Amino acid sequence: MMLDREFQDWWSQMGWSQGIPFSLDDADFEEDDLDESPGGIIEAPLLPLRDMVMFPRMVTPLFVGRDRSIEAIEVTYELGEPLITVAQRDADVIEPGPEDLFTFGTEVDIGRMLRMPDGTISMLSQGLRRVQIVEYVHLEPYIRVRALPIYETTEKTPLTEALMRAVLALFEKVVQLNRNLPEDAYVFAMNIDEPGWLADLMAQALDLEVAERQEVLETLDPAARLQRVSVLLAKELDVLELEDRIHSQVQQELDKSQREYFLREQMKIIQSELGETDVYTQEVNGLRERIAEMKLPDEVRTRANKELDRLAALPPMSPE
Repeated sequence: MMLDREFQDWWSQMGWSQGIPFSLDDADFEEDDLDESPGGIIEAPLLPLRDMVMFPRMVTPLFVGRDRSIEAIEVTYELGEPLITVAQRDADVIEPGPEDLFTFGTEVDIGRMLRMPDGTISMLSQGLRRVQIVEYVHLEPYIRVRALPIYETTEKTPLTEALMRAVLALFEKVVQLNRNLPEDAYVFAMNIDEPGWLADLMAQALDLEVAERQEVLETLDPAARLQRVSVLLAKELDVLELEDRIHSQVQQELDKSQREYFLREQMKIIQSELGETDVYTQEVNGLRERIAEMKLPDEVRTRANKELDRLAALPPMSPE
C-alpha cells in the first residue's frame, strides 16, 4: 500500500517521540520464511522494550543503547536469526530479568540498522507475529529465549465483520478530533481486511499506556481483540469530544472579548472624529479640570495627575 509523506512521518513515529535518520523507503524488509509448523518452538535473542509495545505488521523505529540489547541486535544481524521484542513491566529497570518482562512479545524483522557515533544503534523494525516466551536460555551476554509462535486466523465471520465496521466508525471520529493523527490514518485502516491486524493498528495509533497495549497484544482471539479496542476507542472519543467542547467554549469567550474590545475602539475613533467623547472620558476630563482649578502643592498636583492618567488608561468596565 502506497503511503504519502505525511502518513509515513506519523507511521514512523507512532509510539516513539524521536525521529529516525532514514525513511520507510529505506526499510528493506525481507519476506522471511516463518516456521509454520504447529507448536514449533523458535529460539532467538530477546530485546526488552521500555515504554512501548511492538505489534505484528507494525513498522517502528527502535533506538538501542543498553549493552545486552546491542549484543542481541548484533547477533541477530550477523547470524540472520529472528529477534523477539518484549515490553518491560517497569521502564525504570536498567537490566531487566525474566520477572521484569511480560510473557507475550513479538517476533520482528530488522529492515535497516545504523550504528551511531555514541555507540548506540538506530534501526527500523517490522513486527511479524506474536510469540509467547516459554524458556530463558541465558541472560548474558544477551538475553536468549525459546518462544512459541502464536498463529491467528484471518478469516472474517459476521461477528468480526460487524466489529470491524464498528471500530472503523469510532476510529474515523477519533481521527477527525485528534490533531496528532493524519486523515490518511483512517484511509489506511479502512483498507485493512484482517480483523486482528485492524485491532493492532488502532492499538498502536491510540495514545495508550503500556499495560493497555500489552493487554491488546495478549488478546489472541481477533474478535475479542476488536471488542477490547472498541472500548478503548470509545473512551478516547469521549475525552476528545470533551476537549473539543472546552476548546470551543474558550474560543467563544475569547472571540466575545475581542469583539467587544474592537467595537469599543471603533466607538472611540468615531466619537473622536465627531468631536464627541463617551461618558467615561467626560468624567476623566472633568476631574482633570477640577484638579487644574484647585490650589494644590506641586507634589500633590503631580501625584493627582499621575493617578488620573492611570485611571484614564483603564478599560471602562474595569473593577478599579
